[in-house]
Amino acid sequence: MSVGIALTKAGVDSRAGNLAWTLMDTLNDIHAYQARLVTIPDATLIGLGYTAGEVATLKSAFTDLDKLYGIFRGTQTQATVYDFTTFAGQLIADMV
Repeated sequence: MSVGIALTKAGVDSRAGNLAWTLMDTLNDIHAYQARLVTIPDATLIGLGYTAGEVATLKSAFTDLDKLYGIFRGTQTQATVYDFTTFAGQLIADMV
């Protein structure tokens, strides 16, 4: 008796394609969000109720995430080891 999802070529193809699609879609969304976020003055975000520290964390996280977009697209490089969850992890309560 089989338990769980059976391994098939169609299943592998579907999972691989969906993961690649999701990654590309997410990185494109991050890039677009970063492009908008950099146009918002810190004071505007503070006026919405963020502290200056929270604004710095938010903007640092999306700077890092957008760099991942650039690395993925081949427009940027990362010369040294860097933990990209340093700031992004704070946006999700360090659940990474």
